[in-house]
Amino acid sequence: MKYFIIAILFFITSVGFTSLGFGEEITLNEYLDLVKSNHPFFTKEELSIAIEKKEAESLPGAEDWIFSVAPGYNYYGEASAPEYGGQTRVHQVGVEADLNRLLWSTGGKLGFSITSGYFDADAAPFSGPSKYYKHGISVSYSHPLLQNSRGKLDRLPYELSAYTIDITSLRVYENQENFLLDIAVKYLDWVYFGEAVKIAQERLALAKQQLEQVQKKYKANLVDRVDVLRAEDSVRIAGQSVLQIEAQWKSKQAELAVIAGSDQLYKKTPSFELYSIEEIPRRDEAGLKARSRTLQAFKILKDQLVEQRTGLVEQQRAQLDVNLGVGVFGSDETFGKSLEIYHPDASVSLVFSKVLGGRTLKEQIEKLDLQVQQVEKDMKSMSRQLESSTVSILIRVVEMEKVLALNKAQVQSAREKTDEELKLYNRGRSQLTFVIQSRDNEENAKLNYAENASVYHTLLLQYRAILDELLAVDEEEGGEIK
Repeated sequence: MKYFIIAILFFITSVGFTSLGFGEEITLNEYLDLVKSNHPFFTKEELSIAIEKKEAESLPGAEDWIFSVAPGYNYYGEASAPEYGGQTRVHQVGVEADLNRLLWSTGGKLGFSITSGYFDADAAPFSGPSKYYKHGISVSYSHPLLQNSRGKLDRLPYELSAYTIDITSLRVYENQENFLLDIAVKYLDWVYFGEAVKIAQERLALAKQQLEQVQKKYKANLVDRVDVLRAEDSVRIAGQSVLQIEAQWKSKQAELAVIAGSDQLYKKTPSFELYSIEEIPRRDEAGLKARSRTLQAFKILKDQLVEQRTGLVEQQRAQLDVNLGVGVFGSDETFGKSLEIYHPDASVSLVFSKVLGGRTLKEQIEKLDLQVQQVEKDMKSMSRQLESSTVSILIRVVEMEKVLALNKAQVQSAREKTDEELKLYNRGRSQLTFVIQSRDNEENAKLNYAENASVYHTLLLQYRAILDELLAVDEEEGGEIK
């Protein structure tokens, strides 16, 4: 029965080493690249930018030519006919085609018009013919002299949309980086469980080796039966620990495989220097503020509000538009003669309007001023928060390096203590219980070392995320993720 237990545990250990130790390795950066290329979260976030860009691209459509056609027929009876040159009846049939567009460069409106109509009355209007055809071509242009000069108000929605695109891009990249940080921490958990499996397997191998030695001593009547039972119990406990940690390792591997959308991850193991110590970058407050996407987003939002305010101030100005019109027309009792279009018409007018009081615009401007102040306070608050988070993490990193140095020394001390306990036991001057306890302490010291190393690298990842270095974005290539 004893040998059966040992054989089963040896088989479990061998399978564990095979499944966890000899797979193809994948680094953290390789895994993050895999997630970025496969996970729908990144595509979904990028669509937010594409949607805002399409919205912005639709706004210049306000400059598109607008074509309209208006055919119509009017009949005026005895009450209204005198107003239009008839006595008891007037028939009017006509069609007008217009082509108009806004000019953002000037703020004006340009229009072309073609008219064609027929007039039929029971009396000659104003001593003219009672029945005639009339056709004409005209051009009109309205130009703002005060409000909307050079098309400021016409272009404003399009110019504001550029700020919205930039803010959306920064928000998207920040969301993506936070997502990557969460995934990177899961990868570190995978690394830790892999290291924990190795430590547990080493403990199991030593427990089995100890059991074999105790059995030999028991056969030679050098130890009591209780030592054999203790050694067997140590093997079982170590085997259970291996199985439990392997289950956690495989569970984390499966989670990461699903996130990356790749079954190939089941054939891979993490490649990461868990116990490496990285050089801590010097804290640069000015550089942090310049690089921070969050602070950039606040700055862009402030600029957008200032631009909106400029538009409201422009609306406060009086409207003074000059309207110009010129055309050539032809009219005759016969249709053919009416097509001789060479009689010119022209018109010039000025239109002035001013909102008296302007309370609505005044209140909206004051509201924007308050919003600008609010954004400035948010920027200062976020700046302090980023600085405090950076200082806090760097302090923890420095202290964690000291802890890791102590952990490393503790592991060495625990190993030496185990060697001494083993020597005493082999000389018959100590009990097996102390050897087992010492080896368990050594395993716990190694696990604590690995866990703290994982925490250390997690802090470094968080620091990189604060500096917006976890997600590389190529701004020159339209904000593509590297």
